[in-house]
Amino acid sequence: MGKTDTKDSVYSKLARAALEECEERFRIFMETTKEGVVVHDRFKIIETNQAFADMFDFALANILGRDVLEFIAPDSRDLIMEKLLAGDESPLEVSGIKKDGTTIPIEFVSRMIPHGGNRINLTLLSKIHDNIQTKSAEPEACNRLDPLFEFAPDAYYLADETGAFVDVNQAARDLFGHEKEFIIGKSFLKLKILAPDQIHKAARNLAINILGKPSEPEEYIIGHTDGPQIPVEISTRPVKINEKNMLFGIVRDITEKKKNEEALKRAVKEIEALVEEREPGREKADQKVHKKP
Repeated sequence: MGKTDTKDSVYSKLARAALEECEERFRIFMETTKEGVVVHDRFKIIETNQAFADMFDFALANILGRDVLEFIAPDSRDLIMEKLLAGDESPLEVSGIKKDGTTIPIEFVSRMIPHGGNRINLTLLSKIHDNIQTKSAEPEACNRLDPLFEFAPDAYYLADETGAFVDVNQAARDLFGHEKEFIIGKSFLKLKILAPDQIHKAARNLAINILGKPSEPEEYIIGHTDGPQIPVEISTRPVKINEKNMLFGIVRDITEKKKNEEALKRAVKEIEALVEEREPGREKADQKVHKKP
């Protein structure tokens, strides 16, 4: 065996060990994340996780080999197909479809990864919490929503058209770090919850709501009274309660989502780097095979 063969052998072992280590970290990520993850070649699913199976009420074993578009509602499929074919990696809110045919709102983010001579997609799907529709002016209807509002896992709030808080649930009080009595009647600005450079974004969305339009979810950083900076996603929409125009807001703590996104980015970079490292070795091996008589 020549020196070149020995070097190639050592290189192959190192590359294989590095790849196995990367694959183990990726496996742990797939098993622990709450987001649905699918790896698909064009549209054919070649890998997924339990969170994805649970999201769509499928058995994990019955997902592999299916077309990823099967899990997207028909009215969203063309949009997803165009996005995947164009290599668009920006997040998109679409409707997913469960095994029983019911639809669920999801956020779809996909990343293309080189794999040998092909390119596969690594896609992350997050379920979007349904917004509360607080349209009825009847006290009984409002009372039925009270427990849902108060004990919702996400932070919910009601504000008037000046942006002053009218009501906040327990999750919002925990997130803002203030008691309800201290929050009511004050705005984000007076409470100093948002960083100064984010006030203009909140003011813009307030203006959109006053015009009767909902604002799309946007990311902010909230400064808790105890000090930590918390990444959140805030969406607001105009509602009418007891004939008064008000604003209903949902504040989602996206700390875990950010951690998962960073872990996913690191995993993707490692996979890409390892694939690029292995390509020269594969080319050499192919050349040797072709040279044999």
